[in-house]
Amino acid sequence: MDRNEKIKIAITSGIVAVILLLLVLFIALSGKKESDEKLLNDNINEYASVESSGDLNASSGNLVSAEASSSNSIDEAVTDESSDDSSKESTLESTAGSLDISGNSLYTTKAAVLKNVYNGLAIDINAQLQEMYTYWSDNNTEAVRDLAHLERFEAMSYKLSGTNDFYYYGETNSSGQPEGTGLAVYGDDQYYFGQWKNGKRSGTGTWINFYPEYSNYVVTEHLYTGEWVEDLPCGEGQEHYDYNLEKMNGDDYYVQNAIGTFDKALYNGSMYIILIDRDGNISEWSGNCEQGTWKQVVNTHLDKDGKIPVLQNNEDEKDFIYMTEEGTKDNLITGIITGGKKVN
Repeated sequence: MDRNEKIKIAITSGIVAVILLLLVLFIALSGKKESDEKLLNDNINEYASVESSGDLNASSGNLVSAEASSSNSIDEAVTDESSDDSSKESTLESTAGSLDISGNSLYTTKAAVLKNVYNGLAIDINAQLQEMYTYWSDNNTEAVRDLAHLERFEAMSYKLSGTNDFYYYGETNSSGQPEGTGLAVYGDDQYYFGQWKNGKRSGTGTWINFYPEYSNYVVTEHLYTGEWVEDLPCGEGQEHYDYNLEKMNGDDYYVQNAIGTFDKALYNGSMYIILIDRDGNISEWSGNCEQGTWKQVVNTHLDKDGKIPVLQNNEDEKDFIYMTEEGTKDNLITGIITGGKKVN
């Protein structure tokens, strides 16, 4: 075999080797991509997962705090920069109890549920509350909302899951209890900004229950603003809901606003109700509630099924919303976590 033939064989062998190497690399990289994509999907599912616990009785006529009926032992993947025990493990409770908008008569809602893993995210409770306090005191509610949806704020609220205690920033009395103007965060992504007395919400203030952006629930925000006595809405005020319209259905009534007077969170007196449907259309209604029980509209009759006309359309006096006798009862602002104490 002459030299030219040896060179040709060597070149041919080299080309084949390169092709085989490229083929092997292609197969390997394809397999890695598929594996990485599966891992990413698994991580996303874990990252955005929410838990659900047992139902709470929303037709009892009492305001119930949104506490869990079950608990799970987990590694609390949140670090508090103000604490020396950054690796503490604890048993926290998920608060996904089922509650109702306006008792059991309108659209059913649930307490906000936060992720149970925040990937070791560091938080500074005092600094974060101070930051939010500044915006809230400046009436910059959009900035407040933006902060509440940040992971470090969600993680701060999650540390309180399963309790009715709260973190606080603001004025205090000589005993160290909240008194004057202050901001508090509770579990379930709940915040209150306003007046306090002897450690309880009293005076005027605003409570907001934020629902995480990754939530699949129809409610995106639930708030009450107005007068408070002994930690509960009491006096003149307004309850308000925001929704994800795409998650609405055509069968239910969705309360946007309930304006009137309240007694220990119960609707009590003349109420002005604004309803919204999935197309964004609103309608205005009026009714009268007595300690949470809707009264029959005067000069009306029950319908053929025995339901009671309780709300009258402000634009059409012959148009009513009817409820069962059971549905007329226990109408209140649900989900507010009450009681508890300031924790450091």
